[in-house]
Amino acid sequence: MSDARPFTSGRDQVISYPVTAAGIRTRVVESTGGGEPLVCLHGAGSRADRFVPAIPSLVAAGYRVFAVDFPGHGLADKGPGPDYTAAGFAAFIAGVLDELGLSGVTVAGTSLGAHVAAHLALDRPDLVSSLVLIGAIGLAPLPEENMVPREVLADASDAGVRRKLDLLVADPAMVTDAWVREESMINSSLGARESLTAVADFLLGPCNDDLVVDALQAAGLAERVLLVWGEDDRWTPLAMGRAAHAALPGSDLAVMTGCGHAPYFEDPDRFAEIMTGRRRFPA
Repeated sequence: MSDARPFTSGRDQVISYPVTAAGIRTRVVESTGGGEPLVCLHGAGSRADRFVPAIPSLVAAGYRVFAVDFPGHGLADKGPGPDYTAAGFAAFIAGVLDELGLSGVTVAGTSLGAHVAAHLALDRPDLVSSLVLIGAIGLAPLPEENMVPREVLADASDAGVRRKLDLLVADPAMVTDAWVREESMINSSLGARESLTAVADFLLGPCNDDLVVDALQAAGLAERVLLVWGEDDRWTPLAMGRAAHAALPGSDLAVMTGCGHAPYFEDPDRFAEIMTGRRRFPA
């Protein structure tokens, strides 16, 4: 069973502040304690807050956590202009890490964030020591039946948001009216629809033409990859995780029972245990 907590859990243990990279302003959410830097990257239509309920457990496991809003998401700048592809987001995150003076960090990315994390490790190996790829896209092809129509991803109505969140987690009781309202208000802010539509366009086509698993293997990064998957993931099915694991000999795969597409959010303590037990990779 998942260790479900309120979506606001952990907010008293973080600070947040703006950072500008490549002329785009974003928000960084940082833990108030911890040691080893861990940079967390969210998925399409999400934001840095999704990692906050896991931050207390991750801090207890020895991590100093940084979660970043992608352009077009959360409290970051929105609208036309940014490159809304995995490679574009990776270049932006590299700029944020440079601004923060971080390098050689563990990067945990979920869904689209995992694709971004992989690009970051390939493009800027100085910034990344190891990868935690959660319910990842960009490693194995996303089946057509799991592709989200562009109008669904960009739908910020209460009903549309609730449908997406119901698919995100295994336990529907986690989807509260307050969470739906906050998500809806953020994803209906100025420029959000244009941004999320551009992200959806990437996910519906170029994403499956931009698989990076062979590049990770060729770069010798497979043994620095931990794959984490929710057993009941309905966005990126577990079969994709098993395919990625087979294509990355030396990688680890942890399957979290009772969880869907956001296992770090659904069972933070178990996720922190998995992170504590991961291999300590060389810098």
